[in-house]
Amino acid sequence: MVAPFCSTGLRSLLSIFVVLIVKSHAEEEFEGSRTLLIEHSFDSGPEPVFTRRGTVVIHSLKSNKAQFSQAAPLTHEEREQLAKLAYEDGIYRLRIPLNKGINTDADSYVSTFTRACGLYESGLTDQLTINFDPTGEVLGVSEHAIPGRCTGAIVDASNLTNWKTAVDAIQSVSGPVPDTQTYLEKVKRDEQERAKGQQGDNRSFFGKYWMYIVPVVIMLMIMSTADQQAGAGGGGGGGR
Repeated sequence: MVAPFCSTGLRSLLSIFVVLIVKSHAEEEFEGSRTLLIEHSFDSGPEPVFTRRGTVVIHSLKSNKAQFSQAAPLTHEEREQLAKLAYEDGIYRLRIPLNKGINTDADSYVSTFTRACGLYESGLTDQLTINFDPTGEVLGVSEHAIPGRCTGAIVDASNLTNWKTAVDAIQSVSGPVPDTQTYLEKVKRDEQERAKGQQGDNRSFFGKYWMYIVPVVIMLMIMSTADQQAGAGGGGGGGR
């Protein structure tokens, strides 16, 4: 009776262990999952009108898994607008609305632009790079056409219907925290050393330099005595 019980308990523990591993892997795989709205404009005016281009689904920021989904194929009017922008060497605008809260309208954006001729001649093939902060909030977006050449080529309208967009999601990493306490202690020690140096030495001149003055005085005394003796000896010789 003991053996079947132990075998059943072991199988149960193994099952729980496998479930935990799968759950942990799933949580890591889909960490940071969210959906971002992408808007664009073919309007070259000072107040461009933006329309929905599609969405970017971020499956995982850690593994940089993101995918673009187009809202709808470009209309005939949009294709003509893009061709006109390319001919005029205008710019194509793109932005991502930022939701600051549940009850707050998305009235702020991160935005970018690129040369319309590059998008036109690439047949709507581009790369989006979306930057996130360590908490998962959007910091910025950039776009470039692939290959992005502007040679004046004419592109068939059939190649300007669907976007061929790759997405690169990059999450910034927090930098090292400065050791403020150690720096402040060093500054305090330096100030104390400077204060000690500024206090000065209040001893008299002789008190500071007696070790140099005394030998010179002794030497002068010896030289003076020797001169006196020499002078006395010379005077006696002359008397005889």
